[in-house]
This record gives sequence, structure tokens and C-alpha cells, in this order.
Amino acid sequence: MLTWLDVLALFTAASATAVGVKKGGAFFVVFPLALGLFWLALTQLPPLVWPAAALIAGVIVAQIAGRIDFYFGEFWDALLGGFAGLVWGLLLALSLWTGLPAEFSLATGAYRYPSPRLPLVVQEAVAKSPFALPLFDLIQREPTLRRLLLEAPNPRPKAPEAEGLPR
Repeated sequence: MLTWLDVLALFTAASATAVGVKKGGAFFVVFPLALGLFWLALTQLPPLVWPAAALIAGVIVAQIAGRIDFYFGEFWDALLGGFAGLVWGLLLALSLWTGLPAEFSLATGAYRYPSPRLPLVVQEAVAKSPFALPLFDLIQREPTLRRLLLEAPNPRPKAPEAEGLPR
């Protein structure tokens, strides 16, 4: 049974696909820019703002795509734009399913997803979702995905006193 989290993620993917079909080949052409902005959000921002940053990057790319006029023919235009929109939507849906806070347990050496500090409604939605927990487990098992999504570097410099250095 789908939860509100699944409906939100699937609606996001469907909406991004529809935007891609409507924008056409221009959306496909600027899609590498979208992936670059998404990568920048993953590596430079804390995990709590990844979904918002991905959504903002998507809006920016959609605006850029609307201002560029590429035409590959009616069929190819819709197909290329729809493909780019689908991939973008799936990335957004993945960030919705797996972007909630998790807690690392030193006792077990594993992440607990979602964090028990979240509201009960959110915890239940993740626990009952057929997608959220399996996707988070996949990210946790795969070393590349784990390093990219769970252990993203924090570019903010630490306070000098945190490292034991004098100010």
C-alpha cells in the first residue's frame, strides 16, 4: 500500500516527466546542467536541504530550457524531453524517499532510517512505504552510493576549538 510519501515522490516524478515532454529537446540539452546542479547540492549542502535544493535546481533548469529553442522534430522532441524529465523526476523521488534524517548507531555500526526524532507520522510513512526502506538499504549496501549520499563531505570549516586548536 502506498503512503503519502510514495504518492508525493511518484507525483514529483510524473510532474518532472510531463515538464520534460512539454519543454521538449531543450530540456534534454540542458539536462547535464541539471545533473551538475544536483551533484553540487549533494556535495556542498547538508542532507536536510537536498530535496529543496534539487527542486530549486529543477525549476532553474526548466526556466533555462524554456528560453532556448531547440527542435528535433515533434516525436523526438517529446521523447528526448520526456526521457530527461523522467530521469530528473526519478532523482527527485529518490531524494524524497531517502533524504530524511537517519541516525548512525555506534553499537550496531549501521544507520537507523528514519530517525526516531522525526514526527511519528513521518516514521510511519517511511516504515510502510514499499520504496523508502529498500532504497535506503540499497544506498547503504553499495559503497559508491553510500559515500555519495550518506557520507557526503561537509565543506564548512570546523570551528578552531572543535579541533583543539587555539583561536
